[in-house]
Amino acid sequence: MTFSSISFIYLFLPLAIILFRLTPPHRRTLCLSLISWGYYLLASVPAALILAANCLLDFLLLSVLELYLSRYPDRSRGYMAFSAKAVLVQMLVMLYSHWNPAVLLGGFVYTATLIGYLWDHSRGKAGAFRSFWDYALFTTFFAKGYLGPVVRYDRFVPQFSQLRSSATLISRGAVQFVTGLAKKVLIADGAVILYQELASLPVEELTFFSAWMLVFAAAMAIFFTISAYGDMARGLCAIFSLEVPRVIYYPLQAKSVVECISRINMPLYDLVVEIVSGSAERIRQLRRYRHADTRELAAVLAGVIVVGIWMQPSVSVLLWAGFLFLMVLAERYLYFWLFRYIPGLLQSAVTFGLFMFSLAPLVLPGLSNTGDLISVLLGFSAQRMISDETSYYLASNYLVILLSLLFFTSLLFFTSLADRLTGLFARKFPVASEWMMAVFNGSLLILTTALLL
Repeated sequence: MTFSSISFIYLFLPLAIILFRLTPPHRRTLCLSLISWGYYLLASVPAALILAANCLLDFLLLSVLELYLSRYPDRSRGYMAFSAKAVLVQMLVMLYSHWNPAVLLGGFVYTATLIGYLWDHSRGKAGAFRSFWDYALFTTFFAKGYLGPVVRYDRFVPQFSQLRSSATLISRGAVQFVTGLAKKVLIADGAVILYQELASLPVEELTFFSAWMLVFAAAMAIFFTISAYGDMARGLCAIFSLEVPRVIYYPLQAKSVVECISRINMPLYDLVVEIVSGSAERIRQLRRYRHADTRELAAVLAGVIVVGIWMQPSVSVLLWAGFLFLMVLAERYLYFWLFRYIPGLLQSAVTFGLFMFSLAPLVLPGLSNTGDLISVLLGFSAQRMISDETSYYLASNYLVILLSLLFFTSLLFFTSLADRLTGLFARKFPVASEWMMAVFNGSLLILTTALLL
């Protein structure tokens, strides 16, 4: 069962909302934790049992860690041992799941959340968990269990004491959930199909145009899948009166490659860079390479690798990370100074082109295939501009391409303008705005349901 399944949309989610509304306020943390574990049980019984056992074990170990720190407050061995245990369990989950993406990503989000908590606790930014259900909701809440976002203690846990339910919260959360669902069904799934069709062509038959459409389809599949699940996660959290940060934040507006990577999963990237560099204040500077020393560039590499593993847990991610980091170094030391002389729009276009080029190791794994694809992308090996097979695939997926380009240009050029116009209309005509949003999102839900069926 996934967020985009009929059973989740029309059975599980309504029942979860009803149970949450009927539960007394002081029991709603327990209610959401049990709802989350029910969701995992319906998805995979063995994985749910492993997650529940690991969650209980970690809560007990955190109690032991508190006792250890009360006797030896200046020692960090407890944090290091706990973090090593978390990483070891994640590796065992990888082996058990046989690289099942859903299980891998769920375990990855749990591990990253736990390590983030340990980091914040070591810096005095997170308190101790006195209730097991608070810890369970913090680490295993089903809305963020697949693609995140990775939450931090100081922004997420204090909301547990103010859990409430209202028609306004449910409607606002439902709007955001339906928006994410439409992105997933209408754009992301179509981009995945187009990518798979183009990737099925032999490398020697790829033309210059088909090679670039291949990496474009891969980029659109990555961006819109993450954006869709991020919107659905934020919408589900809003339904239950919880706020979480964005997962993806307009990567197409980035002015550098590493900024583009950081925007794909901003909470996770910021956590990794903060831990490696030891400073939360340098993260924004690192996105633009301002005053970055060797340690901080290593933090950038760590952030790139972790975000890459989160995007696609496979060995080819390491090749992609190394290839991308070479581009990061070239951008930092060779030509970044040129960016100050060109318009911001052109900077974003160049950055997006470089990001698509960097996807070659992920698009066609294997050193030989990657090398051949890079050669075609640079125009060295392509015999023709376009082939009959490419024309057929593009014609059969023209709607996905049009929607991707429409959202691409709107995100790149008109995001702030659209937000301002929407806000102005809502302030001037609040009732009409709500009715228009209700009709629009109702139509989206009907359309996506029809496509799912």
